[in-house]
Amino acid sequence: MKIRRMILCAFCIILLLLSGARTEARAETERESVFTSSGDYSLLKYGSEGDLVLRMQERLAELGYDCGGADGAYGQGTRSAVIDFQRHNHLDPDGMAGEKTLRLLYSDDALPAPAPPEPTDVLATEWPILVNKVHPAEENLTPKDLVFLTDVCDPALVKIKYSKTRAVRRAAEALIVMLEAARNAGVRKWQVSAAFRTYQDQENLLNHKIRSYLEKNPNWSRARAQSAALRTVAEPGASEHHLGLCFDINVPGVSSFAGTKQCKWLHAHCWEYGFIVRYQKEKEEITGFSAEAWHIRYVGTEHAIRMRDENLCLEEYLEKYANEEIEYVNLDEEPE
Repeated sequence: MKIRRMILCAFCIILLLLSGARTEARAETERESVFTSSGDYSLLKYGSEGDLVLRMQERLAELGYDCGGADGAYGQGTRSAVIDFQRHNHLDPDGMAGEKTLRLLYSDDALPAPAPPEPTDVLATEWPILVNKVHPAEENLTPKDLVFLTDVCDPALVKIKYSKTRAVRRAAEALIVMLEAARNAGVRKWQVSAAFRTYQDQENLLNHKIRSYLEKNPNWSRARAQSAALRTVAEPGASEHHLGLCFDINVPGVSSFAGTKQCKWLHAHCWEYGFIVRYQKEKEEITGFSAEAWHIRYVGTEHAIRMRDENLCLEEYLEKYANEEIEYVNLDEEPE
């Protein structure tokens, strides 16, 4: 009886092993079909649509890379996820799912997404954090307490240009109080066009600008296009937007913010609410960035008013009061 039971158990184990092997083989065949059925590996790129994209999105999600949803459309979220996968798996992060990327993606050797970093309280330090071209933010910086501006801002008070725009809550609350004061003073019609950006967001922004130059100038080299792009877009890590404390402010439907009544009010009063005009014309040699009338940075009222009263930019302020040795650099590039 015992022998019969042992034989039966062994037979069941063999069946399970065979079934598992068939399932794995079937899964491998399905994976292969995803990138061999089309016969064109370059099809999976920004703008592609269909079942192949959907399967790729599902596989990326399985590995922990966020596409923003599996809908079969190769949009910016999918492109960012592909870039993250490529970067983490030591591939060229071009954002296109070609043969090399897809074969690794569907293999057992594909590395899953790393665990997200612990959020950083960017307002916990005594002195404002400095981010510029020679003091870059860490690539994995994630500010603590980020909120969607559309969730906390009254649309009658300020228009949020992009629905997924986020900022650190305390900075967003200060922005609301400031714009309410502006409304009480008769100054209305505000728009936030940018706030928090990840390292990858900034990289995507720069790459998009480079591609735009290459499309408009087919005879240009990539190096020349990149040099041109860096005149208007900061390199990843060099943008203050990584902190979630900055806002790009403009007027809906108006192409230039400088000179508007909103700009004049903002530059006169933002300090009272903890904001500074970060990039000013007379400070370009110190900040390394061209003047930006629309870019404000939250540092807190005490710091902001002292910087205003003594006409100090952030680099000068930290060097004078925090005893930091600040290296100044004036490159030709201008941030966005």
